[in-house]
Amino acid sequence: MFKIKMAGLTIQINNRYPFIRQLCEDYITDEEAFDITASASDEEILAQIAADNDPTTPDYCESLCIYRNICLQLPVHDAFLIHSAGIAVDNEAYLFLAKSGVGKSTHVRLWAEAFYDRSHIINGDKPILRKIGKRWFVCGTPWQGKENWGSNTRVPLKAICFLERSEKNHIRSIEADQVAERIFHQLLMPKEEAQISAFFLLLEDLLKKIPAYLMQCNQEKEAALVAYEGMRQSPQ
Repeated sequence: MFKIKMAGLTIQINNRYPFIRQLCEDYITDEEAFDITASASDEEILAQIAADNDPTTPDYCESLCIYRNICLQLPVHDAFLIHSAGIAVDNEAYLFLAKSGVGKSTHVRLWAEAFYDRSHIINGDKPILRKIGKRWFVCGTPWQGKENWGSNTRVPLKAICFLERSEKNHIRSIEADQVAERIFHQLLMPKEEAQISAFFLLLEDLLKKIPAYLMQCNQEKEAALVAYEGMRQSPQ
């Protein structure tokens, strides 16, 4: 058992394998009180092993199950998981979402190369969005995807961008109803009534406050520059 501080929340993790403690090393805290507690049952771990396409191990699967159980509890704490990649430029966060294989990681890498001295990757795969006061933040987590890109940080969210493949680079703003159609595929829906109610209130607030864009792009450096110029003037 150990505790981590993530997205401004203290989380007690009741683990049986050492892997997850190693994974969370940069987030471990010695705070006594905690906001969330999470563990994984034998049944959950076995189900995760069975669901994985690649051969995997119980300790790795435990870490996935525990993170899922943490995230299912987040909405009542004004937060939720979003499958995306987040990068900060000049202390403003840009969040990229895409279908598998489109090139989300490639696009974030282009941003890191284009703005290397002004940027850092917050999380390459599974960041947390949290509303603090009236502002939204992208928060780093130990679960960072296969590239292991991320940092223990929290950055104000500037804009959300959905990516599509194209030979030419073009970005345009999209309305809340179009965002809603696209974003649900990237969210982990809670199961309990109180969490569901809180989740939809948060999502409504996010769609009202944060501008969203559709970026049709290739994998050249120009894609990062076009995306940045298209979003940097976003109102807050």
